Formats: sequence, structure tokens, C-alpha cells
Amino acid sequence: MPASPLTESENITLVSAIPSSRLIHDWKETFQIDITGELSGCEEIYLYQCNQTKLLFFEPSSVTGSGWLYKQLQKFDWFYMPDKWEHQIALQDLKGCRDVLEVGCAFGSFVEAGLTAGLNIQGIELNQAAVEAAQGKDLPVENLDLQEYADAYPNSLDALCSFQVLEHVPNPKQFLSWSLQALKVNGKLIICVPNSESFLKHQYNLLDMPPHHMLKWSEIAFRSLEKIFPVRLERVEREPLMSYHVSGYLNAYSNYFRSRNQLNRLLFNRHTLRFYEKVLQLGLRKYVTGQSLYVQFRKLS
Repeated sequence: MPASPLTESENITLVSAIPSSRLIHDWKETFQIDITGELSGCEEIYLYQCNQTKLLFFEPSSVTGSGWLYKQLQKFDWFYMPDKWEHQIALQDLKGCRDVLEVGCAFGSFVEAGLTAGLNIQGIELNQAAVEAAQGKDLPVENLDLQEYADAYPNSLDALCSFQVLEHVPNPKQFLSWSLQALKVNGKLIICVPNSESFLKHQYNLLDMPPHHMLKWSEIAFRSLEKIFPVRLERVEREPLMSYHVSGYLNAYSNYFRSRNQLNRLLFNRHTLRFYEKVLQLGLRKYVTGQSLYVQFRKLS
């Protein structure tokens, strides 16, 4: 029986099962990437909910994406976006901080922004190709994992950030423990992940499943961390709907509502969807909840 990766309890509920053959087929069709080797010969991938924290997690953990997978995805322009919504919020939260680490910094875009803002910031990244690209720009980025950093520099940081990283981690309890180990008391832990309560919950999104994502986070799941770690949740922000997510947002809700009843089939058709998209793109999207969830914790002890 699997256990919750946060509480290590077997108090979990099976939510769904996904045939590996379907994932393999869809990855080939969508990205021209063969993930057969990434799925470790598993016939099905299972999504569970931890009943205590409401964290959603995939099993088995052995289907976590390898470095090879990320090297393939790196070829797409959208994979390592240089300017993210959460970066500007984080720079505000980092005012008054000096020593900062970004975990999973990719090509170092946020590290570069932090240096410009006057922070003593460095990044660590497991994708060697991304590390070489960042170092090619003379950025302080190393190929180092979080455990190595925490063991070498305990209680050294004013803040630790990770953007679009924690959803990839099969063992979040270890990741969060190492993050807190590296922080000083009163240090800030800043995290941004896809919001499982956004339109993603109605979307068949290959990138939000193994071998890419292993966890689905919500505000409730993050609030549960206060009972597991010596932290206080100080800030929660939801990303407004980005222009490049409008189409996915409408498709997700259209498919969901159309499956509910006949009236919704009339409200969500190809003509109305074009109208809704125009209205959203004209500015209404700024008032609609988008994809990501940003949280900031304070280390208490």
C-alpha cells in the first residue's frame, strides 16, 4: 500500500488510474518524445489523495522524469520561460533579504534578476545543459542537489525560492526539510507551483502528470505544512489568467460543462468560445484565476 509523501500515513484515497500506454501514445503525438523508458515498465500510473493534507500525488514514485526527459523538453521555447509572473512577486518579498538561493533555476533568469536587484543570490540546477547555459552568461549557478547544499551550508540563507519545481519532486517532505535546513530562523521559503484548484483540474494536461509532474498542490495542502514543519504561511497569491493560457482555460471548462447537461452544450459551442476568448483577451482575464499558486512561508525555529 502506498503512503502519503508528506505524512507517511496510509490514510489515502485512490482518485484515478491512467494506463501507461495512453501516456506513451499521447507524448509521442504531442511532443514527439518516447517516454516508454521513463515509466519503468509500469502498466498503470495511480493518482492518490492524502486525506490529512489533501495533497494529490502519483504512484509509483519510480516514474519521476529523468534528466534525459528534461533535456528533450528543453528544446521547446515555452519550457524554460525567462519571465514568470511569480518572479516579480518574489522580488517584492525578497526586499530586506541578502543571501538567497533559487532551487531549480534553469537558465538563471531569476538569478540574474535578483543580482540586478542587489541580492546575493545563487542558483542550483540538476539539468547540466541548463547549468552550462547559465554559466555561459557568467551567472552563479551550480550543478548541485538541494541535499548537498543544505548539508554544506546549514542555517545560511535569508530566503530560498523554488518556482515550478516542487510539483516534480516525488518526496516533498525531504525537499522541504532540506530547504528549511538551509534557511536561517525567520528566513523565507518561497514556492510557486501549478494550482490543482485552477482550470487544471478539468484539463487533460500531459505536463501535469508523470513522468513530468508527481504532485498536485492546493492552498489547503500548503496550509497543512504548518502542522508538519516549523513554518508559518504568510502569503498566498493566485496567478491571473495569462494570455497564453486562455485557450486551455476555455477548453478545460468547455469540456467540463458540456459533459454536465444539454444547456451547457449551447452555452459552450465554437461560436460562444470565440466570443469568450475575445472578452478574456481584452482584459477580463486579469480578474480570472490562472494556473499558478504562489506561497511564502517563514521558518519559525
